[in-house]
Amino acid sequence: MSVNIEFSFRVSNVVDEAQAQAVVEELRELLRDEGIADQVRVALEGEGGVWLVVGETDFPLIVSRSYLWCPKFEASVAWYVKEVAPSATVALEWNYPDEA
Repeated sequence: MSVNIEFSFRVSNVVDEAQAQAVVEELRELLRDEGIADQVRVALEGEGGVWLVVGETDFPLIVSRSYLWCPKFEASVAWYVKEVAPSATVALEWNYPDEA
């Protein structure tokens, strides 16, 4: 069964701009591997020396077997981030627009 899913994520506690940019590149690689790079925006935000990496779906994604894909994707996001930013914190939020 397929469902419509939207998600957003926020990566905080990165050390500096270079590390934040490395996180952006890692997440873009993951999104390419998942085949959704053109459907998810990833951006770098910084103010006052505090850097965040944020991202979100542009529209709902149709996902088959979401009960398997969502936990796997969430774990992959955390793993890709930790590869380049061990102290970073990842928050990923799911939204199911058909349930609203």
